[in-house]
Amino acid sequence: MAKGLDRHQAHKQALAALGKNLARRAGSRCELCEATQGLAVTEVFAREEPDEEAAILACERCRTALSKGPEPHDSLRALEGSAWSEVTPVQVAAIRLLKALSNSEVAWAQETLDGLWIPDEIAAVIDEGR
Repeated sequence: MAKGLDRHQAHKQALAALGKNLARRAGSRCELCEATQGLAVTEVFAREEPDEEAAILACERCRTALSKGPEPHDSLRALEGSAWSEVTPVQVAAIRLLKALSNSEVAWAQETLDGLWIPDEIAAVIDEGR
C-alpha cells in the first residue's frame, strides 16, 4: 500500500510542478473562464507522468464543474470562447463541459457545440476518462 501512496504523492508533486509553466501559458488566469482566484493545475487527460499537454490551469468553480458536472446556468458562458482554444486540453475540457450543459438542455451550450468544428484527434479524446 505504501508504494501506491508514494506513486500518488509523486504524481501530485509532478502535477504541481507544472503550475509555473501553465500560469505563464494562461497569463495567470483560469484557462476556461479567465478567473484569477483559486487557480490550480488540473489534469484533463490521465497520464502516467503529468505534462503541460494534458493539464490546464483552472479556478475552483471550473475544477468543480469538471469533476462533478456543471450547474446549468450562464456563469460558464466563457466556455463559448475557450472551446475554440488552440491548446488541446483547454479545448477538450471546454467541450466536455459544454456537452454536459447541453445534456441539461442549456440552449447556448448546444448552439456553441453545433458551431464548432472539432478535429478528429480532439474528438477521439473528449470522452476519455469520463
